[in-house]
Amino acid sequence: MSSPFLRQINKESELNQLIDTKPVVVIDFHAAWCGPCHTIAPIYSQLADEFKTVTFTKVDVDKLQPVAKKFHVQAMPTFVVIKDRTEVERLKGADPRGLRALVVKHAPKAEASSEASGSGDAGPAPSDVSLLEYLDLSQVNCLNENSEHTLKSIVQNKVRNSGTAYLESDADEQLLISLPFNQVVRIRSIVIHTKEAQKGPKDIKLDINKPAIGFEDVEDAKEPTVVQEIALPEDFVAEGKHIH
Repeated sequence: MSSPFLRQINKESELNQLIDTKPVVVIDFHAAWCGPCHTIAPIYSQLADEFKTVTFTKVDVDKLQPVAKKFHVQAMPTFVVIKDRTEVERLKGADPRGLRALVVKHAPKAEASSEASGSGDAGPAPSDVSLLEYLDLSQVNCLNENSEHTLKSIVQNKVRNSGTAYLESDADEQLLISLPFNQVVRIRSIVIHTKEAQKGPKDIKLDINKPAIGFEDVEDAKEPTVVQEIALPEDFVAEGKHIH
């Protein structure tokens, strides 16, 4: 089974975005007719599960010929390592040991995480990855958002918002946010951050796997009708702490 952390590239712009935003990207240039490509595919998928500080991608050379030409790919499989937007090394052929050595050599060293006690913030675990890049932007929706300060304005780049965009409610203080993903994900923590913490959310209700939901479904709902209720301390919003 393919790793959920393995990204099949369908457009050159998708790959460019990853290269621009991720510290290390590995590209597997493969083809459907290539026997060695199929042989090493499970090894590559396993590495994607193991090294979550690395972004693993697959590019079908027949479907994305301009990308293969750009990287001067002449044999399959070819594995290219991009580090800080620059190619640093490549490997030709289905060499499991060589591929693992390549990944180990260039994988960022994960920082040790501290343990949390009580309601403190443990931060992300070393194996955690941002789920923003797995959002299905065409289905992302927010009810009662201000038309000038929308949810999509802060998630459209699929990276943590570091600009001036922010989400604001419209008619009243409630927001109903729907975040569909393009594959199965497991959420370990969430972060909600604003410089004006007093204007941030105070109470959050989380639910899953409900594509059609309205305010009437959650307004008076309590656990276990909703998966989780969170009373959000102001310092968590002010400091961008992880909510577990």
